[in-house]
Amino acid sequence: MNPKDAKILIVATIGTEIPKQCTAPFLFALEAAGMGADVSIVFVAQGPVLLKQGVADNLYPKEGDRALSELIEETLKAGVRFQACGAALDLNSMAPEDLIEDVEDLVGPSFLITKGLEADLVLSF
Repeated sequence: MNPKDAKILIVATIGTEIPKQCTAPFLFALEAAGMGADVSIVFVAQGPVLLKQGVADNLYPKEGDRALSELIEETLKAGVRFQACGAALDLNSMAPEDLIEDVEDLVGPSFLITKGLEADLVLSF
């Protein structure tokens, strides 16, 4: 299959606990978008914490590296869509207003199941 015709769903469960791991969903999304794929990242479990306003500005995956917020901006500019699980917001004591404005939708479990079945590839981090 040509990546230009692919639908790719990335499931981000990683939070801020291990900064080195939090870049993976964004790096894979950037690569897929660069190949012309239709890419979405859905943030579940601890993932929405990465999209909490101000968090990514102060999160550095490794010493001397750029802030995660710069990678998030680059990913969004590449056309990758972000969704966040509403239940995960509650799990992390967050409200929808806490999220960066670029999150397109709050979703539930049926979204992940439906979009996963429609996707050509599902990656989970």
